[in-house]
Amino acid sequence: YSVGIHPWEVRESNVSQQLSFLQQQLQGKQFVAVGEAGLDKLAEASMELQLAVFKEQVKLSEKLGLPLIIHCVKAMDELLAVKKEFRPQQAWIWHGFRGKPEQAVQLLKKGFYLSFGEHYPDETMQTVPDERLFLETDNSSLDIEDILCRAAKVRGVEVEVLRETIRRNIQNVFFRA
Repeated sequence: YSVGIHPWEVRESNVSQQLSFLQQQLQGKQFVAVGEAGLDKLAEASMELQLAVFKEQVKLSEKLGLPLIIHCVKAMDELLAVKKEFRPQQAWIWHGFRGKPEQAVQLLKKGFYLSFGEHYPDETMQTVPDERLFLETDNSSLDIEDILCRAAKVRGVEVEVLRETIRRNIQNVFFRA
């Protein structure tokens, strides 16, 4: 599992309780990542408050040696500034990536992993190297097999080859020994 404070859930009135709860939860061995955490300019909370909560989650990710699953909407500059500030050692996985190939290349150069669901430009999927790719079903009625089959077709590889690539990435990022 992963656990985090999503930017949609950030509230001035309960931030300290949320962060305390998050720290408690992350002591459990069943958690393999922090997140979804991130920044969202469409969320109710101010960007200042979101940044404060996000930075605390970055610190937890680093302290506990856990990857960070990122939610980012219309706040890429702010997100990249935090990444530059902290220079994290843990993997940052951009969840539900739907951006253009140019944006993917920029993020890949900065060390991000990209996770794709049901919606994405084919050209972007083709841009991501095998070792930085994840697939997901969040916000989709499709089964992971459907997502996997489409991604394999778009990437021009056999389904089993892509399945092994994703399995290896999961092992390397979330279950490293």
